[in-house]
Amino acid sequence: MTKYSFLIFKNDFKKFLEQLQEAGMIHVESTNVEPDGQTLALFRKIDEYEKIYNELLLLKPDKNADRFDGNAEALIENYRVVREQMAKLDARIKNTEKEATDALPWGDFNRNDLDKLNISIRFYAVNIKQFDSDWANRFPLCEISRNSGKVYFAVLNDIPDFGFDLPEIKLPSASYSDLLEDWKKMKSEYGNFCKKLDSMAASAAILSEARKSLIEQTDFNIAELGARSEADGSLKLLSGWLPTDRKEKFEDFLESLNVVYCSTDKPEDGDEPPILLKNNKFARLFEPLTNLYSLPNYCELDPTAFFAPFFMMFFGFCLGDGGYGLIIFLTALILKLKIKNPDTRRYLSIAQWLGIAGMFFGFVTATFLGISINEIKLDRIVEEKLDISQGYGMLYLSLLLGFVQIIFGMCLKVMNIVHKKGIKYALYQIGWIIIILGGIALYVIDNQIIQNIVAVIFGLSVLIAFLYNSPGKNPLINIGGGLWNAYNTASGLLGDILSYIRLYALGMTGGVLGEVFNEIAISAGDGINIPVVAQIATLIILLLGHGLNFMLGIIGAIVHPIRLTFVEFYKNAGFEGDGLPFKIFGKIN
Repeated sequence: MTKYSFLIFKNDFKKFLEQLQEAGMIHVESTNVEPDGQTLALFRKIDEYEKIYNELLLLKPDKNADRFDGNAEALIENYRVVREQMAKLDARIKNTEKEATDALPWGDFNRNDLDKLNISIRFYAVNIKQFDSDWANRFPLCEISRNSGKVYFAVLNDIPDFGFDLPEIKLPSASYSDLLEDWKKMKSEYGNFCKKLDSMAASAAILSEARKSLIEQTDFNIAELGARSEADGSLKLLSGWLPTDRKEKFEDFLESLNVVYCSTDKPEDGDEPPILLKNNKFARLFEPLTNLYSLPNYCELDPTAFFAPFFMMFFGFCLGDGGYGLIIFLTALILKLKIKNPDTRRYLSIAQWLGIAGMFFGFVTATFLGISINEIKLDRIVEEKLDISQGYGMLYLSLLLGFVQIIFGMCLKVMNIVHKKGIKYALYQIGWIIIILGGIALYVIDNQIIQNIVAVIFGLSVLIAFLYNSPGKNPLINIGGGLWNAYNTASGLLGDILSYIRLYALGMTGGVLGEVFNEIAISAGDGINIPVVAQIATLIILLLGHGLNFMLGIIGAIVHPIRLTFVEFYKNAGFEGDGLPFKIFGKIN
């Protein structure tokens, strides 16, 4: 990154910012800027616009509706009014539905006619088992209806001392038919409101464009607040960053403005250059995972290209079934043929690579949709030569992959230290890598000459690790630091490697569950003597069982590799993160 500093007269500063934003080429420094009240209000409005815009996207736009004649504020106000009216109407509809349910057993009646009779009538409802048919002979009682296990009846109360030993219920305010008619009118009115919303949804682009303008305005305000006043406020000093390979075009633009500026390719102490990741086509697919945790800071290497192959392998290992991998690959391929959105296609490309990994490890474990490939004689080589489809082979493989990634992370840490401080500060880390690999080599290699060479290198590495882990400090401090590093390395390395057993456990669990569902489906089909029904039952069990196992497998195959990357790998790579993303100060396309 190249840092630019601009010195602008106060009266010309806003115009310069406008030109800079229109050009859309540079990242303006705005860290630790406290937004003012106006900018905070804009942020709230942006959130409001986004919320309502997303709500409108969920509706069915009326393509035949006229475009909304007004600005974004008017559209939002109309939306609010309609939503409030719909909420009130919805409450009335629910209340009417309840009243209609209560009125149904009483049939059609006219409340005004009942009031004109000037007769005291009491209304009751009792469980059918509690209702005594003899009550009609003892009391002036009339049965109205029987509904939902209850008897509804009315009793004339024309005798002063008359009493009926049951709780009285209140007669609904209107008959069922009247309430039903009111309900239909309200539903029709509610439908009209829905059509109004659908009409607004057709004009949702108004909100989108207005939101873009608000974001541009907030970016402008933040950039303006981030400028430092100089020369008693008569000058403004603004700083920004630009990828070095774009500086020629940008400096031509500055020359056209006749602006005073200076630039440097070497960040000073206290500078926080923004991060713009640059990876090859394959590694670029996995950049969302890097962003999920944190961008690297400017002084360390981008870990994306280093963890991407491991993540892909770990996914396939955890999925543990070639059939599931094939499903993922084919699904992503079909969707890519239909979807044109570049961001979505990017994720589908990741899915394709992960599907390939699933198919590869399905071949290694000799498993396809819960069926052992050996049973259909497609993988004799794996069983007879490699012998890793059964027993502890996959356990050893998971530990080996973990060990390789951890050593790879330690090598990445060496490169970061060399990049930041220099080679002498990385010697102790190189020493520990050689100690670990040399110890294994001494155990494995039988050749005496090679053993002697390795032993010498091993001894020198021990001296470096214990006597030169803090260059320039007292030797006793180095020895103490070496002992402490030895303890942390031994305990940490063992724990980190054992953490990779989860790869074996998840892969084995998925394979076993797939096999179990197959056996259940076949057993269920064999137990049904009706030919067509047996096949249908078997198919349903297979679809439900493998569907559940497939979803659980995908969740585990994503979560655990991410965990291994962000914890074990990042820790051993000495990853610091907290990088600031490169954001162009410009107009939104």
